[in-house]
Amino acid sequence: MGWRAVGALALASLLGAAGALASSQPGSIMGTGLPHSGPGGVAIMGTERTDRTGPTDPASIVRFQVVLRVPGRAELDRFLAGVSDPSSPDYRRYLAPTEFGRRFGLPVDRIERAEAWIRAGGLVVTRDGERTHLTVRGTVARVNALLGVSLRDHVDTTYGPYHAPDRPPRIPVELRDIVEGVAGLDTTPRLRPLFRPPLADVPVGGLQPDDVALAYDIAPLHEAGIDGTGQTVAIVSFDTFLESDVAAYDEQVGISGPPVEKVFVPDDYVPVRGSGTAEVNLDIDVVRSVAPGATILDYEGANGEGFAPIMSAILEDARADIVSISWGRCEADKDPVTRGFDDIQFDLAFSRGVSVFVASGDLGAYGCNGQLFEGDLRISPDYPSANPSLISVGGTFLWVREDGTYHSEAAWEGSFSAVGTGGGRSANYPRPSWQTAPGVDTSAGAPRQVPDVAGPADPESGFLTVFTDVGEAGPSVHVQGGTSAAAPFWAASMLLVRQLAEQQGVGPLGALGPLLYQLAAQPPSSPPIFHDITLGGNLVDPAAPGWDPATGLGTPDVTALANAIIGALGTD
Repeated sequence: MGWRAVGALALASLLGAAGALASSQPGSIMGTGLPHSGPGGVAIMGTERTDRTGPTDPASIVRFQVVLRVPGRAELDRFLAGVSDPSSPDYRRYLAPTEFGRRFGLPVDRIERAEAWIRAGGLVVTRDGERTHLTVRGTVARVNALLGVSLRDHVDTTYGPYHAPDRPPRIPVELRDIVEGVAGLDTTPRLRPLFRPPLADVPVGGLQPDDVALAYDIAPLHEAGIDGTGQTVAIVSFDTFLESDVAAYDEQVGISGPPVEKVFVPDDYVPVRGSGTAEVNLDIDVVRSVAPGATILDYEGANGEGFAPIMSAILEDARADIVSISWGRCEADKDPVTRGFDDIQFDLAFSRGVSVFVASGDLGAYGCNGQLFEGDLRISPDYPSANPSLISVGGTFLWVREDGTYHSEAAWEGSFSAVGTGGGRSANYPRPSWQTAPGVDTSAGAPRQVPDVAGPADPESGFLTVFTDVGEAGPSVHVQGGTSAAAPFWAASMLLVRQLAEQQGVGPLGALGPLLYQLAAQPPSSPPIFHDITLGGNLVDPAAPGWDPATGLGTPDVTALANAIIGALGTD
């Protein structure tokens, strides 16, 4: 039997007229947040920001977070190691809400000292239940006075206006054992969507729901009525979408499902549809193609505020224990306070048993390329992909047989276009004890290595999506790829596993990263639970037998993996 490549390069086919788709100071210490610096015209994520436009209106209202220290950090690290270790009494004993703060956070009376300082400055402050941060709201004039800064306005040519302080914020010395720093005061848009933009004038192709189901052995689950019904997934978004585009996608591919719910972070956030709308629609369409019956919560927030506010909202809502993230930045691009704030929320998710699937990046091993300037060839993975509390998802090019079933894959890399599946060795995080597999560097002091797994990402075998680009009159058909397609593919696949597990009285799934490595270490099954990818690479490292820094453990045979996960959970 012959085989064929699925999909085509991205394209746009506009709606026809009928509406059918055609195809510091004395007594103070300086906070450790980074000040806004540099002249106008500094390239950010391939875009360019203008010169500063002037002081921010003193009467305007801003919001930011005061990040609290976590005195139980060492104890937390021991717990996170134990909760993923089958030999530990903490194995899979995930924390209940508010238990994190009680076990690892500051005493309430010390947090109240920080709250009193903020209120004395005339600002409104609220505390999160897990004692990781305080959310502060008030006028620019009062924020400037409290923190000893001057907020200034700027404009990014892609993401629009934002503000940033002219110097690091000032924190009183007497609070230095309570406050780690300030996050969210500098709203410079730093995150980039990890997808390959659609191209025009190529015949429509791409993976549709039936194609995905055949290629990755999802069809048996669908035939058994496992379609995600009753399951909920959270998508992290820094742009927004049109509900009409979701309806147009459903009509185009012949599916139906619950409406996608927008959740704004904070509640009064007003999203403006921009260039990232293609990313948001890609995430939604991929989830619906795999798990059409699932409820999708699209958490939308401002690009410049990092991941922590949205992750905190997801955890506070507690409606989803599977999360998909398709945005990132160069791991080497450090902002200690913001990074630390993000990390504690990701660790909190892991401690709760929440599986967070994150795109490994689309620049191969060169995760910094284009972050500050094109041609930045530092070897670096993406963030937050490198964080071991998350499940990093790399990308592949897919071939199928003539009947649509799986034939083979190669790690996605475009040697002449400097794009491809992200992966490599972290410079910030040690290898977690559970990351053990043939191919993984397990020597003493070895770092975290990514990705963990992979999914379809090459735009030439990408997903069919439908959305209205900014400036278009109506929705278009596109074929899109990138590891930001692979991440929601994995999240949606695990929704199916979760539904089947619930039917069989097994669960919860918990934080799946360690379990995936445990399953990969078992004797081979037929069919194998992972497709081991040995072709292609990440522009530096080749794919190879076992784990590799291009595709991790490989791509899933979803039905086989579902049975293996349920079998493992049933023995716990």
